[in-house]
Amino acid sequence: MNDQPSDQAAALFGAVSQAYAAHRPTYPERFFAEFAARCPGQQRVWDCGCGSGQASLALAEHFEQVVASDASSEQLQLAPQHPRIRWLQAPANAVPLEPASVDGVLVAAAVHWFAGEAFNAEVRRVARPGAVMAWIGYLPLQLQQPDLQQQLDRFYGSTLEPWWPPQRRWVDQRYAGLPFPGKEWPFPSDQWIERHWNLSDLLGYLASWSAVSNARRSGVDPLQALEPELRRHWPAAGAQPLLVRWPFMGRWGVIHA
Repeated sequence: MNDQPSDQAAALFGAVSQAYAAHRPTYPERFFAEFAARCPGQQRVWDCGCGSGQASLALAEHFEQVVASDASSEQLQLAPQHPRIRWLQAPANAVPLEPASVDGVLVAAAVHWFAGEAFNAEVRRVARPGAVMAWIGYLPLQLQQPDLQQQLDRFYGSTLEPWWPPQRRWVDQRYAGLPFPGKEWPFPSDQWIERHWNLSDLLGYLASWSAVSNARRSGVDPLQALEPELRRHWPAAGAQPLLVRWPFMGRWGVIHA
């Protein structure tokens, strides 16, 4: 487990901060309502590893204050101003929050970078009695067009295989195996993330992947070969919006004191 702040993650996602802010999908609104309802109060929530604020904005609809922290200054520079969100540059295991000061802790698509006992100890330190922890994310995208799906599956599993950081396996496992700091509940299995995207939208999203960032930093651009293959099979040569779906996944539960 990674008990230290991830400089690697900050560098990777700092390099793709523009693509991340523009093209990363948000999460099902229904989940945030359910998360807030299970917390002992709605005064303050900590969004750890917030990136440019995809989950922070949703949390602000349900909590009086969102403390949103990330190790990447480049990501935080792209976060929108909001009266109920306090943005902080801080590592996951040392956030400047008072003990027993949050009703919930949420990590969106980031816990695989810093999960471990140091992070869990920080979660327990800042959590109020009965506070809720949630790790959320999504599995690889799904299209209804078999030819396009085959290309994307090959790209994800074969082309990018040398470039994926080892932490990626935790996402593929739905975070199973990472130490959770509390008593878990069954995670909702009936929620999806859905968008209607054209090819340009999809390529922007793929450019935000850590494996693509790694490859480009090594002088290889894997999207150059993929783009014409996708365009050949995409309706209207890439112009027609298609339904893109991600299985929503995660783990959640009440934090142990």
